Amino acid sequence: MNTHKPYMNIGPGEFIKEEMEIRQWTNKDLAQVIGLSQKTISELLNNKQRITLDTACYLGSAFGQSPQYWLNLDNNYRLRQN
Repeated sequence: MNTHKPYMNIGPGEFIKEEMEIRQWTNKDLAQVIGLSQKTISELLNNKQRITLDTACYLGSAFGQSPQYWLNLDNNYRLRQN
């Protein structure tokens, strides 16, 4: 009998939060660094807004990863929701 282990579908918002914690940034700090509104940052952190190519570029620039990293996190999260 095959048993499946449950997994946690961790959204990209958790990864953004980790990067912010490392830098001791608030939502306001990140909004200023990447030029997005605090509302948008909040929606990203809560996985309510998709990461677009532009947003991925901003995040990559702010945190030192490639835009592809952020796009992959978001796409994988969204695919596992269905």
